[in-house]
Amino acid sequence: MEGERKEVELPETEKKRKMEHYNEDVEELREVLKTVREEVPGLLRDIVGPLKELIGTSLTEEQARERARAIATFYKELVAAGMKEDVAIELVKNQFISPAELIRNALGQAGKIRREEEKILEK
Repeated sequence: MEGERKEVELPETEKKRKMEHYNEDVEELREVLKTVREEVPGLLRDIVGPLKELIGTSLTEEQARERARAIATFYKELVAAGMKEDVAIELVKNQFISPAELIRNALGQAGKIRREEEKILEK
């Protein structure tokens, strides 16, 4: 029977070696995740403080005008170059992201990483 495949049973020593390797990998992953869990909160605290301070600072009138001019000029140049308005708006949004949005994204990613880590540790 040419088309049939026979499953080859691994010798007991090979099974044992593979299981030991698997257990070593799992243990190494646990150690890495433990280190991440211990270190990341401190890093986030170090980052969040200055970011909150940055967000808390308001722009002067002149800075607000300059930022508005830069955004408007960027948009106008994109449209003048032949870009569709909706695409130009998306590019403007991506280029001129607010500090608050940066923090939301960073904290959202940190939460996602932590949830994934917890799922792995539960296994």
